[in-house]
Amino acid sequence: MNRTRRLARCLLIGSAAAAFLGLSLQAHALPTCTVERWTNSLTEGLDDSNTGYQGSGNRRYGGPCGLRVPVDGSERYVGTDSPNNETTYKARFYVFLDYAGDEDVLIFAAQDQNDEDVIQVWFQPGNDHGDLVLQVYDDGGSAVSLSADGIGGGWHSVQLVWASDDNAEIRFAVNHDDETQDLVTTHDTSGVPLVRTFLGNINGADGGTNAHIDFDDFDSRRDTRPGRLCRGLTDPDRAPASDGWQEVNSDDRQAIFVEMATGGGTPAGGQPDFNEDGVVNSDDRFAIFAAMATGQNSCEVLR
Repeated sequence: MNRTRRLARCLLIGSAAAAFLGLSLQAHALPTCTVERWTNSLTEGLDDSNTGYQGSGNRRYGGPCGLRVPVDGSERYVGTDSPNNETTYKARFYVFLDYAGDEDVLIFAAQDQNDEDVIQVWFQPGNDHGDLVLQVYDDGGSAVSLSADGIGGGWHSVQLVWASDDNAEIRFAVNHDDETQDLVTTHDTSGVPLVRTFLGNINGADGGTNAHIDFDDFDSRRDTRPGRLCRGLTDPDRAPASDGWQEVNSDDRQAIFVEMATGGGTPAGGQPDFNEDGVVNSDDRFAIFAAMATGQNSCEVLR
């Protein structure tokens, strides 16, 4: 696999709309679906037609909008140059890779002040829907890797923890929120600050006919991990139960029913795709019912 660190890009640069760290680019907070909502300064090869509601031309994890990136041999990504020489970085995003094709894709990258990639996340097609690989570089170009193998189908949560330090602890979590299950390594990343980040088909991979990747719910922070979102919760502002955790209930089943009955015209909020298979349908309503019936409907267990 070509793991080139310096990526040739023709960047369309504008003014930053907001500070990147602490900015949540979750689609469910957006009234309309536009590519500008996914990037505050950098974009390449994408426009508003690449965003949209759940349907044949798009897919989302948190409603109503998602971002679909073709894997067609052209560099296509969103990004930001707002990070201000950051020395700590924690990020989470959701990605749907079932139709990514048969070529390795660089789906996330963070660069330093010299336009060198400091962090990379690759998708590698293979057994059981392939692998997700985190690579972290020092200032001399030496890398360490962490690999989540055989990730399966459907939506995947991807979380990474990075710092600039002579013995930095690097963490990588795919499809879980349990820090004891993180993939962990250390690396000398001292003198390597972050100044820009990218998400999409960054290396211009060509996955074949109609190959594409769906992204949603990107969040990055300095200090705390964003964590996974609660599956099936269609009202993110719902009051918590007495134990402090929100719960999925019959209101979520009804919101999914309305989305189905209106052909997506009235999309559910939050995360209606309970089983994370990329489709919002009766299977999600049944899964919520089963969770309620067995007392497994707390967001503590549904993250």
